[in-house]
Amino acid sequence: MKNRVSVIIATYNRAPLLKETINSLLTYFRQDFIDSKSEIIIIDNNSNDGTLNAVQEYLKESDIVKYYLETNQGLSHARNRGIKESSGDILVFLDDDIDIDKSYFELCDEAFASADVNIIGGKVLPYNVAVPEWLPKEYYYLASIFDLGEQRMEVNTLMGANYAMRKSVADKVGWYDPNLGRKGDLLLGGEENDYLKRAQALNYKILYIPELIVFHKIENKLNKDYIFNHAFHNGKSSSLLESQKLNLRFILKIMKSLGVLGLYAGFGKHMSSSNKKVLFQIKQLYASGYLKGMKTKFSGNF
Repeated sequence: MKNRVSVIIATYNRAPLLKETINSLLTYFRQDFIDSKSEIIIIDNNSNDGTLNAVQEYLKESDIVKYYLETNQGLSHARNRGIKESSGDILVFLDDDIDIDKSYFELCDEAFASADVNIIGGKVLPYNVAVPEWLPKEYYYLASIFDLGEQRMEVNTLMGANYAMRKSVADKVGWYDPNLGRKGDLLLGGEENDYLKRAQALNYKILYIPELIVFHKIENKLNKDYIFNHAFHNGKSSSLLESQKLNLRFILKIMKSLGVLGLYAGFGKHMSSSNKKVLFQIKQLYASGYLKGMKTKFSGNF
């Protein structure tokens, strides 16, 4: 049975890459694995780079691509708008700078043929670029790379650039938290982790499918300035999320963050190995962000 699919793409000032993403989707969108009324929903989150003009040619050519302007700034607002506008049984969340593997929709159709499968996701691999040696593998996610290996398995988290769920799941879980997630150029996150945790609390399982692949155009992210900035904001996002429950785990992470800052000040920044120094800097910046998130949470100043 073919599913009616709503692909939801939130975009902000990436018009050229967005066009490439739409072209990749349309290449495989007319196969035998999706309903003819499936759609590609573009949510423009206040872009000022001519995104609407870039999408106009697709709007004129077919009714597959649909465009909406979301004026509330933030990725969570944009994804919530995508859910509101969707008509599909399956919601596929993709980034605006990816190419999909040719078997993507076939694998979605296969997975959701099972009534027990409600949320799926897969690999997010770099598109035609090598990852620099100085970036530790444990921190590939800071460059938007996600690869848990070759086995299908239940997991606790996925990457927001590549996951899908039944519309019925979204109806029960609700909206993405607008206090979390990227806002314009600000590299906050955590919105999909929060969303998936709420789904798990309702007993929905999350399935990792390694063959479900998107290729991420991340060449502009493979530099230390971006990675360090993302590490800081990732720490801040984690703190904002985890501070919702003032438990022992949160207190211990505050103590750990203070300890990491002390270690870096006394030891890390003097390391001779450049790769180890990068590792320490990432940890130090994550810790700084975590403490900043705590301060932001309790001061009420976002």
